Amino acid sequence: MNILVLEDQEAKFEKINEYVLDIIPDAIIKREENWLDYSRAVAGFKYDLILLDLLVPRSPKDRLVEDHHEVLVETTRDYHSKSFKTPAIVLTQHSLDEGDFVHDLNLVDINVIPFNDHGLWREALKLKLLAAQPAKKYDVVILCALEKEAIAFEGLTDTWGAVTPISGLMCREVRIGDYRTVIVQANRMGLVAAAVAAAFALERFEPRLICMSGICGGFPGESEIYDLLVSQSCYQHDAGKWTITGFKSEHYDVPLDVNVHNKLIEVSASPAMASLHVGLNPGKSEVPSGCERVSCNIRYDAVTSSGSAVIAEAGKTATLSVGQRKLTGFDMEVYSIYEAARHARKRTAFFAAKAVVDDGDKNKGDSFHRIGCLLSAKFVAEAIRSGISDVWDD
Repeated sequence: MNILVLEDQEAKFEKINEYVLDIIPDAIIKREENWLDYSRAVAGFKYDLILLDLLVPRSPKDRLVEDHHEVLVETTRDYHSKSFKTPAIVLTQHSLDEGDFVHDLNLVDINVIPFNDHGLWREALKLKLLAAQPAKKYDVVILCALEKEAIAFEGLTDTWGAVTPISGLMCREVRIGDYRTVIVQANRMGLVAAAVAAAFALERFEPRLICMSGICGGFPGESEIYDLLVSQSCYQHDAGKWTITGFKSEHYDVPLDVNVHNKLIEVSASPAMASLHVGLNPGKSEVPSGCERVSCNIRYDAVTSSGSAVIAEAGKTATLSVGQRKLTGFDMEVYSIYEAARHARKRTAFFAAKAVVDDGDKNKGDSFHRIGCLLSAKFVAEAIRSGISDVWDD
């Protein structure tokens, strides 16, 4: 939050500065001490809030204190000023007995608050500070359906914030390379929860990239445990119509953008991906039956499907591949992310990378979840560092 403060008295400024930072710890405060510099500052930059006194020097060279209330509106609400719409507060220690002066300022969103030792100004300023906070924007949104999928990113990011509600979503602010990133956890598994979280995140955070990390199921013969499926195309397998002859599916698929897909192929071939499985420290139960060690194949050409129900019945996965020659995996959310991003108001890159941890049959269980989450998180973090959110700038 960028705040402009016009105040020449050091003691008063220190009180204001301290209180603002108590309410908005990451606020960026720009101070001016005379009317000339304030006029230039308000015209040349778009601030989120303006706090000012009216009795200040005219310029750096002319230290004579003057009352500037007669030119306040003209200067602050000049249509050529970048901050002409910014809410402003006059914090004054002087008499407010100026006839229609206060009323006229209120009409142009400039409020007058008496500044005194009683501290009543603090509550009024707090309300204005909270109301003026700009919506948070991020370069990248990572959406996860499970807490374990989100926690897997710990140690893979440059910063690691606490879980906190932001714009109605449960979020963790992190930084990955040069990119301001937020990890959003949906309130539950499934297409609906993922669609709601993705749509809200796209609208409120306006990211350049939204992606999904986590775990999924795979088809025997098409994918192995710990294969990383980058969904080149995804459809909803439980959309359709029930008739007396059974279920007839409606096939709607969403493919990756060609530029995004090509960038993911590049990421998959990078040296960092050769060591994706290094440092996982698997336990005995985390090594798939018949294998001596954990390995990971990156399937950047995966065709996957999503549905609202968990599949845990032997043979049930065969019904999903009807009409699909090479269906690789299935989950409960990816289709929602792709569809939400496709309809986003602002053009947004998207992809999903999930690790296979079961086949909806005999290998259904939680034994492979930890490593699956880590493999997916490592790939997604590397893709973000590579600049995939900038793919359309190339």
